[in-house]
Amino acid sequence: MKRTFRWLVPLVVLSGCTDAGSNDPQAAVATPDPLGAFAPTAQQREEIVQTLQYLFDALETGDADLLMSVLDPSTVMRSTETRDGRTTFSSSTAEGLAERIASSEEPLIERMWDPVVAVNGSMATLWTPYDFYIGTTFSHCGVDAATFMQTAEGWMIVGLTWTRLQPPACDLHPEGPPV
Repeated sequence: MKRTFRWLVPLVVLSGCTDAGSNDPQAAVATPDPLGAFAPTAQQREEIVQTLQYLFDALETGDADLLMSVLDPSTVMRSTETRDGRTTFSSSTAEGLAERIASSEEPLIERMWDPVVAVNGSMATLWTPYDFYIGTTFSHCGVDAATFMQTAEGWMIVGLTWTRLQPPACDLHPEGPPV
């Protein structure tokens, strides 16, 4: 009978755990990590998030070299947008994006928050809400979904897909407009 009820011991122990100061009855329930085996290490998470941030830094500064240092040259980027009930898709290449940012007269400011990172071996994904400004003018917001591969030089973006929406269909950065 010990074997039949062995799983009860951790359950009983967990049921006695509470979040100090919490009146929430659910606070005592252990919540498993939704990423489980795909949860990144702290270092992996930092490196992957920073890689996407470098892409955003390149957009803002117009630095095509920085962009190409984190974006695989064969990457095709895709976006989707729904306006007036009609959904459209667009795509662009890494080279096309490099040309666009180098020729932009205004900084292209993209900001992310609350990124979710998953890793399996040398592949990773990052899913994050973002907002996008051309100079100080709001353009759109949505969700970025980036795919990364780990190389000898570090993590490289090999796929980038995003939605293009307008509030209230998406949120703006919690810190407000860029300064």
